[in-house]
Amino acid sequence: MDQHIKEFYCQYSDDKPRGNFHKVVSLNETPAYNWQSVKKQVPGICKGWYELSHLSPKDRIEFYRDFWLMKLPYQPNTQKAVDNFFESLDDILIYITQKKFDDPHEAHLVYSLKENSGFYSGNIPITEEELAHLQGQFPNYIFPNDYKAFLQIHNGFCKTTDSTGIIRSDLVRESYCRLQKQITEAKNKEGLQTTTGQAATDPRALIPFYESFGMPFYQCFWGDWYPQEEMGNVYYSGEYNTISDITSSEKGPETLAFPTFTDWLMFYLEKVE
Repeated sequence: MDQHIKEFYCQYSDDKPRGNFHKVVSLNETPAYNWQSVKKQVPGICKGWYELSHLSPKDRIEFYRDFWLMKLPYQPNTQKAVDNFFESLDDILIYITQKKFDDPHEAHLVYSLKENSGFYSGNIPITEEELAHLQGQFPNYIFPNDYKAFLQIHNGFCKTTDSTGIIRSDLVRESYCRLQKQITEAKNKEGLQTTTGQAATDPRALIPFYESFGMPFYQCFWGDWYPQEEMGNVYYSGEYNTISDITSSEKGPETLAFPTFTDWLMFYLEKVE
């Protein structure tokens, strides 16, 4: 197991004042922790996660790889990319955490990378009601099907060094408003226009789904770009108030402009910075 996981999922105490949580329970290491107790603490958790914690590391990895492939819509190279990601793991762990004494408990599915090279952490899946609420907040746009499918795997997902990562559905509107405010302030201060290449764009059509390291850099669905019949996504730089140049002949990692959410996700899974 990656050593960073133990360092991150650590209770604070007099001996460990820098711990990140008031309470941490590793279901993998606490077999006596019964389902009723888990469900009571985290009502939204699925029983599959609890059952997963009782399998061997090898079986956990194989089972969840198949679950990803079942959920994600087929696209060329998706299976290879998912296989590569899961082959890079040495375990999958399930943690129940409580940030502060009065905070609700949360569950995290943690993907441990081999050779102490980091980890990814995912929240519990989105519910149908939460998904409908998210869509209702942006009535002029339809979110891509592969994005909605991934939210059914993890409603919030990040790598070791990210403080935000893929934004939880109930925080997307808040991030959207924060981005719009940031763009407006940049225009008022510097007279900058949000652009792709040299062309001005309407920032209201940018819906962030990923926030980089808690900084003003986002990956956004762009409601004015439909490269494959669904919204593509572009990178927004808060430093320059620009988005990816979709007029470039290059797409993908070179410009951080991706025709599909899955294309971006496979890029995100390639390595931990």
